[in-house]
Amino acid sequence: MLSIGRFSGDVSYDEPIFWEDKESLGEVIRKYLPSKSESQDMVKLPQTFTAAHLEQIGGIEVIWTSDLADHLLLKDDDTKLMLFHQVSILQLHKAPQSNLFQEGLVDETIRTISLLVPPILGEFNPWFLKQRRKHKIDVQAGNCARLNSSQRQIENFVFWRDRLVLLKRTFDDAEPRNISQLWWDDRKKTQWFTFWVAVLVFFMTVFFGVIQSVAGIVQAWASVQSLKAQNVPSKSPS
Repeated sequence: MLSIGRFSGDVSYDEPIFWEDKESLGEVIRKYLPSKSESQDMVKLPQTFTAAHLEQIGGIEVIWTSDLADHLLLKDDDTKLMLFHQVSILQLHKAPQSNLFQEGLVDETIRTISLLVPPILGEFNPWFLKQRRKHKIDVQAGNCARLNSSQRQIENFVFWRDRLVLLKRTFDDAEPRNISQLWWDDRKKTQWFTFWVAVLVFFMTVFFGVIQSVAGIVQAWASVQSLKAQNVPSKSPS
């Protein structure tokens, strides 16, 4: 129900699992999950930093995974993001008697999912609903509590901080490569507005220019026909 790194049933690993004598399952699992980061890297995590925008603007495809160790990893030259979805299982491990994970890791993992797949007005994110129709993913992944501005601060993330920083910087560096990405790319709202106003003015200029040209052609044709009519000699009565 919950894959952890080399325990994943979806991936074949050549390396053996090192399980020392007297180690508990929790101690073994913790070897393959992120520990608390000492990094002081700072980035802003605005409301627009969502999985939907990562795909629509950055061209980063979201790959849903049951492998918790792969959560928030960028793969294939930073074109694919692994996103863990088994929130229902994580919620079971929030119980005090569960000791498989480091304290705070489960809550923080759920918050990272809420950060990237935020509900809208208490309802499921439309992007998430489309994803769920395509993939067999846990419905609870789209039902996490929405984070407020203070909860989105990067210093509130200690286990997944390094991966969030790398993901945010990759997203910031991504340049739109087609019209669709240009349309969604409102990270710099002033530039976005200026660009699309310029596009609108350009097309309006072309449109009215075409209309004016057609009107000129029609007017010229009508003038020629009028001249031809005037030059036709009238027949005298016999």
